[in-house]
Amino acid sequence: MRSSNVGLWIQAARPWTLGVAVSPILMGTIIAHTEGGIHWLAAFAALLGGMLIQIGTNLANDYFDFKSGADTGSRIGPQRVTQAGLIAPETVRNAFIFSFSLAFLIGIYLVYRGGWPIVTIGLFSLLLGLIYTGGPFPLAYHGLAELPAFLFFGPIASATTTYVQTGNWSPASIIAGAAAGFFSMALLSINNLRDYQEDQKVGKNTLVAQFGRKFGIYEYGLSVIAATTTPLVLPLLYPQHGMVATTSLSLFMALHAVRTTMNYGEPKELLAVLKMTAKLQAIFTIIFVITWTI
Repeated sequence: MRSSNVGLWIQAARPWTLGVAVSPILMGTIIAHTEGGIHWLAAFAALLGGMLIQIGTNLANDYFDFKSGADTGSRIGPQRVTQAGLIAPETVRNAFIFSFSLAFLIGIYLVYRGGWPIVTIGLFSLLLGLIYTGGPFPLAYHGLAELPAFLFFGPIASATTTYVQTGNWSPASIIAGAAAGFFSMALLSINNLRDYQEDQKVGKNTLVAQFGRKFGIYEYGLSVIAATTTPLVLPLLYPQHGMVATTSLSLFMALHAVRTTMNYGEPKELLAVLKMTAKLQAIFTIIFVITWTI
């Protein structure tokens, strides 16, 4: 077990997934900038805490999927370190506990900034990270992962980020966060679409495993289109930020990803769509951050 290898831990943390945590926090922070000013320490704490929760969730997913037998040698997606025997299961378990513990400690400062609402949101975030694939009723195994993914990596993350900096709940941050939430659903659905045949064999009843390929294609397409068109709502409520509507030009990239998904033959072809979607969210977030301040 080469558990001391830094490269293996980077692989286990799945850095390509961190966009779902970073995007809503960056958008919440840039909205805070125009609604009272950025509080840099709170912004950094929210960013670091969100990333640690995402990493902890990834590690817990790696561990619990291995323990339940859901990860097999025929899995098509990126290699899982526990299933591949690269890091001992107990070490991965300790790592996700450590990651969640650090997030909890950072959360104490955010509670100081935001009070009891942050206590509730923070504890639910940690709990959902654990029961996503762990516990007696893992959400991902019962087709219940989409809504928490949308909320906690979307409007809740963005609005909370703005709140701990300005002390106000911002409608703009909730709407912008919805775009990030739809991206989170898109990434989840493309992963589930890629793996649904294997998931069916091992009893992992994601929505795509239950309803099949066509459902997965529709779920991905609607999610990524909703993500890229959500900014069109903001100029109606905030005319002074009319330029943010140009963020929706990323829809053209989204349509290319949807076409690729509709026409895929082998599940491994969806790995390219996964990368495409992660890049699309990064580009979308950068455009949003720039145009919101113009």
